[in-house]
Amino acid sequence: MSIVASLLSIVLFLAFGSAGAQKMIFNPVMSKAAGHLGLTKRTYRAIGGIEVLGAIGLLIGLAARGSSLLGIVNEIAAGGLFVMMVLAVILHLRKGDKAKYFAPALILGVLALLELIFRLN
Repeated sequence: MSIVASLLSIVLFLAFGSAGAQKMIFNPVMSKAAGHLGLTKRTYRAIGGIEVLGAIGLLIGLAARGSSLLGIVNEIAAGGLFVMMVLAVILHLRKGDKAKYFAPALILGVLALLELIFRLN
C-alpha cells in the first residue's frame, strides 16, 4: 500500500468514524439533518453504523500486504463508502440543497475513491 493510500485511510477513518458516531447517537444537528433529508431516526442511525464499519474496514486495511484478505476488506470499505457518498450527494441534490450542504459528502466520496485507486496501484 502506498503512503498516500495509507494517509487517506487514516483521514477517512477519522472523518467517517466521527460522522458515523454522531449519526448513531443522533445528536441535535444530526436530527435536523435527518429530518431535512426525510430520513427516519432508525435509518439515520443505520447509516451512521455503516459509516463506522466502513471506517474500521479502512483501518484494518492498513495492516494489509498486497491482495490479502485485509487488503480486500480495505478495498470493499473504500468502495462502499464511495457509493454511500454518491448516494448522499444525489439525495441532497434531489432536495434542492446548495453545494455547501453536500460538499462534505462530495469531498469524502472523492477521497474514498482516491484511496481505492492508490490502494489498487
